[in-house]
Amino acid sequence: MTEEKLVERVTALFADSDAAQRKMIRLYAETNDAIEASAIIDSGAEVLHMLQGGLRPEVLVLDSVLSDTTIFPLLRSIRQQQIEYEPHIIVTLMPSAAPQIEKILTLGAECTIFKPYSLPELFDTVYQTAASGPRLNRYLVHESVTAQLRTLGCYKNLAYGINYLQEAVYIAVCNRQACSLGELCTKAGEPFGVNGPAVRSALERLNARLYKSNTPAYQMLCERNGKTPQDRLTVSELLEAVIARTHHDLRC
Repeated sequence: MTEEKLVERVTALFADSDAAQRKMIRLYAETNDAIEASAIIDSGAEVLHMLQGGLRPEVLVLDSVLSDTTIFPLLRSIRQQQIEYEPHIIVTLMPSAAPQIEKILTLGAECTIFKPYSLPELFDTVYQTAASGPRLNRYLVHESVTAQLRTLGCYKNLAYGINYLQEAVYIAVCNRQACSLGELCTKAGEPFGVNGPAVRSALERLNARLYKSNTPAYQMLCERNGKTPQDRLTVSELLEAVIARTHHDLRC
């Protein structure tokens, strides 16, 4: 079975005059499942050339000072281009440039991010700027579940178990379906062409990994379920805890 990517990717063009920053963006993009870097460049002229040439990223991430221009003439030039779509635009800038934000937004940017920023923050902003509806909900669920698993002691190991857990939580949270564990496992396996018992088995292995990690977060979940910190959660208890936390994160 090949790994499925159920989060639909957002395409983005990044323009930054700092070579080190471009390198970090490129490396981070290579490991990010949610954002596809259509181009990573250093000048406003390249941005305009690529748009005129037919490149259609959903998001433009533009530094306020590029190698050949500043943000104001670049935003005006983008607006003046005869292209059939309007990209979402994010502008990165130093805190000292805060007085320029109102003008930047007036010229077509949707939001700004102060430098220095973390790459997870930047990429999360890119996704949430472009996506909406079920596409955004699935992304938010997957981000919440991934963050919870890190706290509970699991990273990219047992990838298929993580994918099944993410899908099960998405079904429970966003589709608001009241399902038994068996029904939820069956539904979570459908996008992967996997039956319910195989999903249940993968979730059992994932739960065993978390139990062996013995993190304070896992021990706390045990205590909340009336167990000792040394006990092991059932798959149902783990799912219920992750679903509840995801509900809280999404405020739904």
